[in-house]
Amino acid sequence: MDSNMKTLLKLYIICSFLFSLSAETAYPKDKDGNDILPNWDAKPSSNEDKIDQSTLQEKKLPKSTDFFVYGAGIGSPASINFMLGYYFKDFVLRGSGGRWNPHWYGAQLDFGYTFWKTPVIAHSISAVIGGFEVNPYAPEVGRGGQSSYPTGFDVPGYQNRNPTYEDLIIRSYVNSVDPNLALLFEYQSRDNQKVYLSQRYVGLTYDILLGNFFLQLGGGIGQGDYRNPQLLLQLGYLFDTR
Repeated sequence: MDSNMKTLLKLYIICSFLFSLSAETAYPKDKDGNDILPNWDAKPSSNEDKIDQSTLQEKKLPKSTDFFVYGAGIGSPASINFMLGYYFKDFVLRGSGGRWNPHWYGAQLDFGYTFWKTPVIAHSISAVIGGFEVNPYAPEVGRGGQSSYPTGFDVPGYQNRNPTYEDLIIRSYVNSVDPNLALLFEYQSRDNQKVYLSQRYVGLTYDILLGNFFLQLGGGIGQGDYRNPQLLLQLGYLFDTR
């Protein structure tokens, strides 16, 4: 009987302990000891249910053709050039040039075919025609392709910066007659070396438009004060209307 009572007492204690555990809540409590329960009735706002359709649309890429370009660069034909062009389908029409004084100017016109293009890069081959005039001061003989040019001092025997055989004979005679006069003429011929050089040319170039950077490289032949062939080079930065 005592053993049965002990057993019943143990069962009562165990049941009471389990009941107390089941009565405790699994939710955290606030500072007042109350359970913090989730709000199962909360409804999402209407903005959360809406999808921004613009995020699902494909972004528009820049055009690979049918746009204007404009900007500036350095190189042929005027050393510093303004440029304007139009890319139409597979063709390119572009003009460049500048005028900086009455004897320093140039212009070039390009007719090109674009053989590969994307919204980022365009490769083309161009036939070009152009011309320029420059008036450097005291250029060295042999530079720029020219072999001989006048000095700007209009006295026989002293008219060529690179003296000819006849010039040397005249200079020798003047020196034998009056060394001081010969020295003066020699000084004047070297001091007045403002020369005027011009060239007209046609050529073929390879052009690349990478983003806004433009490079043109090719060769040309023509008539003027420079030897053939001539190097044609342009490097510039172009804005576009894409």
